[in-house]
Amino acid sequence: MKRILSLLLAALLLFPLVSCGGAPAPAPETAPGTSPETVPETAPSAPSSPGTGAPETAALPLPEPPVTAPPATEPPATEPPVTAPPETEPPVTAPPETEPPVTEPPVTQPPVTQPPVTQPPVTEAPAPVVLPPDGNLLFDNPSAGIYNYCPTVIEEPDGTRYIYYCTNKKSYNVTDYIGCRRGAPNADGTYTYGEETLVLSPTAGNWDARHTCDPSVIRGVFRYGGETYSYLMAYLGCTSSDNQENKVGLAVARTPTGPFLPVGDKPIVDFTKDPNVTSFQWGVGQPALVSQDEAGKVWLFYTKGDKNGTRTIVRTCDFSDLGAPVFGTEMRVSVKGLKNLNGGTDILNNADFAYAGGTVFYSASDCHPNPSDTPDYIAGSFRVTRLERFTSGGVAFTDANASWTDLATVGPQETGFARNHNVCLVRDEYGRLPDRDYLTVCYTVSVTGTKSLWSYRIYDCNVALR
Repeated sequence: MKRILSLLLAALLLFPLVSCGGAPAPAPETAPGTSPETVPETAPSAPSSPGTGAPETAALPLPEPPVTAPPATEPPATEPPVTAPPETEPPVTAPPETEPPVTEPPVTQPPVTQPPVTQPPVTEAPAPVVLPPDGNLLFDNPSAGIYNYCPTVIEEPDGTRYIYYCTNKKSYNVTDYIGCRRGAPNADGTYTYGEETLVLSPTAGNWDARHTCDPSVIRGVFRYGGETYSYLMAYLGCTSSDNQENKVGLAVARTPTGPFLPVGDKPIVDFTKDPNVTSFQWGVGQPALVSQDEAGKVWLFYTKGDKNGTRTIVRTCDFSDLGAPVFGTEMRVSVKGLKNLNGGTDILNNADFAYAGGTVFYSASDCHPNPSDTPDYIAGSFRVTRLERFTSGGVAFTDANASWTDLATVGPQETGFARNHNVCLVRDEYGRLPDRDYLTVCYTVSVTGTKSLWSYRIYDCNVALR
């Protein structure tokens, strides 16, 4: 796995991308009656606030006139004395002296206040994160010569999932279509996926005539051609079989199972090879969409590979009116904190993104360098990372203010497969994490050898977030 540094640096400038682009692969076996087509270098993934009254006056007694006796002429007759009974004053009975009861003021003891008994707070251990089973093959193909890779998954509020991925229509014929399957949740946390529906196909004579691949789907409100659509897909398209000059387009649908209608006859992110450059010119692709407002404003991510090297771009866009879309400036997503398998700084491509609220994003992407044995154009391991800081306008996924933290690296030792590549995060219909305790990654596996393309299948795994 280790390489001399100078060789690695040179390789990054010409880094083949996994998508409908990569290094040309040997021609596959061709089923009888079909013409062989070139195998793309990398399966196209290269993806809460008292009155007072008057005083009383005492009455005075009136005076009596004086009594005068007449002169005496005859001796007075002697009358027996009249003895008046002595005036007896009724005895004055003083009311018994009654002492007012002596009322002692109540003796009030100050209340005795016992200090409150404070029990130490009971801290319950957080409930353990219960992860659903992983390592599951999500679905298989009924016939040989069919590949499935580069998935994107949305989960509706009722738990239903829809998975979109690259596949071919005819056995052993390498032409990329976009398939879709509906997943019903099971009691144990796994999903059962139904029959495949091809929801987008190459358009003859157009910019996406050779391949349509690397889908990313979100819900919103998007007007196009006088109609309103609820689902938007970004995808890679191209006209060549040499895995160069890839471009990004849009398609819309009313339901998650489509069919999806391409928007216009031109890509929304164009790329033309520079005739003065002789090096490999992959172009743009592996898009990812994340809604900003559950309507028409989105973050659009995509890989760009040209003479300046390989990197991931983010742009703030308004796709409310797809007849007149508004594009923000291209900004390079930070690689600060990303480590390659040798401990050095890695490049970032073929990545999927999910918004976790606030200033936190999660991502899943391929690890480098790729293995040196065949096929050497797809990754052996992938990583899951968290971006701690970014500016809400989308400008900020830049090196100065954004840093990634590695949460998990998954490779052959964990999965049992030699190649683990072209990954996505299970997201809700707007590109956010549906669960704060863990995230689910869907990834492509394959064996080694010149016929590895026909072994491309999609599995899943879970990563605890606390």
